[in-house]
Amino acid sequence: MVDRVFADPAIQRYLSGKDVVILAMLTESGGPLATPMWFVNDEEQLAMVSVDGLAKIRNLERDPRVCVVAEGGERGAIDGLVLTGEIRFLDGDERRAWGQRFRDEYTPDIERLWGGTNIPDDRRVFAFSPRVVSALGL
Repeated sequence: MVDRVFADPAIQRYLSGKDVVILAMLTESGGPLATPMWFVNDEEQLAMVSVDGLAKIRNLERDPRVCVVAEGGERGAIDGLVLTGEIRFLDGDERRAWGQRFRDEYTPDIERLWGGTNIPDDRRVFAFSPRVVSALGL
């Protein structure tokens, strides 16, 4: 793997072809927990949405350190990204703006899950700005 910058055009192209990344965090007991997540991104950060009160939200509130993996390829030709850093929860206008981007990206599926076009009050939006960006096969 080679360390790169998140804004690198090759990395942004790679992410634009993905709908799901794997978010890994630490549980209360210190063990790992990995879960697939929809995401939207710009050249500085990824944003994700989850229902408030779930274990992953409690884990992230307690310890914001995460690893995000986007992968592809096949046997003998794996490609992917491994991103490490910390998340921060978003509020107010920033939360609404990223919620709008989610709706734009994942309609009509997100509208079915949200029960409409606006992000529900029980959803938490969090942003991830990678500190270390490692790429394989890009």
